[in-house]
Amino acid sequence: MPSKRLREQNGNSCAAHCTTVAINEIKQTALTETFAEDDLWPSIQFSDTCAITKPLAADKNSDPRLIVGQIKQRWPGVSVKLLCDEGQKSKAISMVNSVMRSGMNDIFNLLVQEAVKGTITLDEAVFYNCSYTMHSGSKPSDENFSGMHNILVAHEAGKNFYYNSNEANPQWQTTANWKQLEAQNGGNNSYVFSGVAVAIF
Repeated sequence: MPSKRLREQNGNSCAAHCTTVAINEIKQTALTETFAEDDLWPSIQFSDTCAITKPLAADKNSDPRLIVGQIKQRWPGVSVKLLCDEGQKSKAISMVNSVMRSGMNDIFNLLVQEAVKGTITLDEAVFYNCSYTMHSGSKPSDENFSGMHNILVAHEAGKNFYYNSNEANPQWQTTANWKQLEAQNGGNNSYVFSGVAVAIF
């Protein structure tokens, strides 16, 4: 079972926390939340280069393409690839309010250009930095969509594990359905996998 963890994230640094925990697991290092937030996070944020990425850049959200690039640059012995699952994207989009659906679809289409496309299944010894839709309710719906969030997922000894960095005391937990996490954060939030993941191994 994975065991590395950090303190609760600050701001929208969830993808940086997930990446840092994955590297700590793979390389058995002890990188801290300070590294995740002050060093790694600024280097993986979306750039304000087009209308699609402008709101993501304003919120300091992380670009999975830059996560791939930073891992290749910082940790040459670690393998990484961007994955996109079109079928799962459709499920997640149905859980987004109608105002946001077009933008979500545009983001996915931008990312998929550089990704390995296909159904995502979990492999042993791989950590998946997954993008999820976030919902302000114990069960997700298009009416309670509240943004995006990254959660780290792994598969080991026949069990699926996930690590949610915005919990008050983040811990690795098991789940029967890693693509839809309900009653999180004390029962207040839920998450649906968007179909976009960075596989780190």
